[in-house]
Amino acid sequence: MKLTSRERIERVFRNQEIDRPVFKLWGAGLNTEWALHPAYLPVNRLAAETTDLFGGAGFPFNIHAGQYIDRYVEHYTTEADHPDWRYNHTVFHTPKGDLHMIDRVSTKGEPGFIIEYMIKEPEDIDKLLSMDYAPFALDRKGYDEAFARMGDRGVTMIGLHHAAYAVQTLTGSEMLAYLSVDERERLRELIQVYADRLLAHTNAILDLGIRNPIFSWVGPELYLPPLMRPADFEEFVHDMDKPIGDAIHNADGFVWVHSHGKVADFIESFIDMGVDILNPLEPPKNGDINMNDIIARYGRRIGWEGNIEIQEILLSSKERLRDLIDECVEAGWKSGRFVLCPSAGYMEYPQPTEQYIDNLMFYLRYGLEAVERCR
Repeated sequence: MKLTSRERIERVFRNQEIDRPVFKLWGAGLNTEWALHPAYLPVNRLAAETTDLFGGAGFPFNIHAGQYIDRYVEHYTTEADHPDWRYNHTVFHTPKGDLHMIDRVSTKGEPGFIIEYMIKEPEDIDKLLSMDYAPFALDRKGYDEAFARMGDRGVTMIGLHHAAYAVQTLTGSEMLAYLSVDERERLRELIQVYADRLLAHTNAILDLGIRNPIFSWVGPELYLPPLMRPADFEEFVHDMDKPIGDAIHNADGFVWVHSHGKVADFIESFIDMGVDILNPLEPPKNGDINMNDIIARYGRRIGWEGNIEIQEILLSSKERLRDLIDECVEAGWKSGRFVLCPSAGYMEYPQPTEQYIDNLMFYLRYGLEAVERCR
C-alpha cells in the first residue's frame, strides 16, 4: 500500500491502516518563498518536498463581540523603553466601562509578552459580557481554495479559537487561578458564553457541507497542573470542548488539538472530548509522555503526534537527534496512528544558529528515512 500524504493523514484521523508513520515539520507548507530569516529557505524547500503537510483555513470569527467588535475596540501603539520593543494597546470601550490590555512586542520578531491583562478584577467580566455579539456570515470559498491548493500534499485544517484559552489571554494565569477559587461561577459563565459562541460558529461551518472537515485548536495546556487543578481542566476544558467535538464527529469530521505540558493523566479526557490527534506529547522534563508506556495503555484509541522536543533540534548533536528519532518512530509506530513531529513550529527563532539549521535539515532527511523503514 502506498498512500498520498493527504490519504495517510486522513487515515490517522479515521483510525485506519496506514503505510508508514506521518512525517511532519510543524509550520512547513507549500509556500517556500517567505522566511523569517533567509537561513530558513532551504528548510522550507526540503520540508515542502519531503513531509506530509498540515495546512490551514479560517473563517471570520471574534469571540468577544463577533461582527460588532469594531464598535468597541481601539488599538494604538506607544514607544517602549528600548527601540527593539513597542507597546501595543488594546482597549474595549464596553457599555459598563473600559478594559485595557498592553502587549510588549518585539520590532525584530522576538517573542513578546503581555504586561497588563484585560481582566484585573471580577467586575471586569461583567464589562466584557456587556458587549453585544453577533456572528459573521460565512461562506466556504476560502476553504475550498486552500483545499485545492493543498491537493494530495496534505490536509487543510479549519482553525478554531478555544473558549478557556481565550479567557486566560484576558486574565493571565495568576488572576485565572484566583478567579477559579474566589469567583468560580463568574469564571464558568464567561467560559461557557465563549464556548457557546464557538459551538454555534462550528455548526455554521458544518452547515456549509464541507466533506469530512478537520478542525484544530490550541489552549488546553493552560488549564493543566501545575497552572490549574485537574478538576479545573475537566470543568473548563473537557466539559466546554466536548459539545464541539461531538458536533464535529456527528458531521463526520475530525479534531486535532495542541496541548503542551504533562498530559499523560488526561488522555482519557482528551479522547472523551473527541480529540482524534493530540499534539505534541512532550517527554520529560517539559512533559510526561513515555511513548512506549502511553501506547501500551491506550493503543490506537487516539492519534499520537510529536514527542521530539524542539530544544533537541536547537541544541543536540546529530547523533543524539538520530537516536531520539529512532526511539520515537519505533514506539509511535506500534500504535499505527503516529505522526513524527517536533513540539513547536520550526520558524519561531528570528536569528537561527547554524547548528539549528543543520539539525532541521538532518531531521528532514533522517526523519523521512526513519518513517520509510516502517513500510
